[in-house]
Amino acid sequence: MRYPLLWILGLLATGLATYWLLERLNTRTPEPAPRSEMPAPASPEPPSPSPGRESLPPPPPQSAPPPPQAPSKKEPAYPIKSLFHLKHISAQSKLPCEVVAHTYYLLCYVEAHEQPCWTAYVLEGQKLKQGHLRRTQDFREDPKVRTHSATLADYRRSGYDRGHLVPAGDFKWDSIGMSETFYLSNMSPQLHEFNAGIWEAIERTVRSWAKQKGLLVVYTGPVLRPNLKKIGQNVSVPDTFYKVIYTVSGREVQAVGFLVPHRSFPENMVARFMVSVDSVEKVTGIDFFPALPDDIEEKAESRWDKSQWPVRFTKR
Repeated sequence: MRYPLLWILGLLATGLATYWLLERLNTRTPEPAPRSEMPAPASPEPPSPSPGRESLPPPPPQSAPPPPQAPSKKEPAYPIKSLFHLKHISAQSKLPCEVVAHTYYLLCYVEAHEQPCWTAYVLEGQKLKQGHLRRTQDFREDPKVRTHSATLADYRRSGYDRGHLVPAGDFKWDSIGMSETFYLSNMSPQLHEFNAGIWEAIERTVRSWAKQKGLLVVYTGPVLRPNLKKIGQNVSVPDTFYKVIYTVSGREVQAVGFLVPHRSFPENMVARFMVSVDSVEKVTGIDFFPALPDDIEEKAESRWDKSQWPVRFTKR
């Protein structure tokens, strides 16, 4: 009986120990998990309706429209040829003068010299080819000059021609245009040898350029200075005359000038008096064709190319 009793007691002790151990495990407070094993806090959901960055790529950003480009200096936003019209032609003179508009030309009349400091008009080659009118010879005062123009009496027995600035020969295609060139506001005293010689040869040269190039803007005038000789009632006798010519070829404006001393020269010396427009502006104090964009004007007026302005001696 001794050994079975010990066996039974052993079983009871084992059972009690097992029960105690199970109770201890059930009532023990669980320890917090290590930081590395703690679940990461849930990140806030992205705002709707944007999809998650990993599920769908965001749509590419729409490119903003390009800013408006400024017009290129080499290619104006408007055709330069449109400026070759009487309504766009003008000049800025340091001398006070009155702008007078006739049908086909403008002039700026200087009362102190009783003649214009500049005249300007458009010369079309096609119209020149159509012209067959004879000179009207109707010299007369200009009724549009507010301060009154020079008179026929101012030139009588003076020894000087009534020298055209805007040539009558450029308007043989229109009777009104021809007649209006004979206003005395369009005249300047010229020696006959000059008027009928080198000056007329230059006019023929300009007409030949118009027929070749199609369209010209032409400025003409005397170089007016203080203390010039006078005839009649205060009509100054210039010692130099000028012409300034512009044309357009494609996107390029070309220009050339003439400065001619007021004396007799052989008619075949036309090319000798060709200069840049800048040279004429410096002598006259006049800014020609200010409607041109500055960069185009500066390029055209700073130089001239002999190949673009060929001179061939032609008799009248």
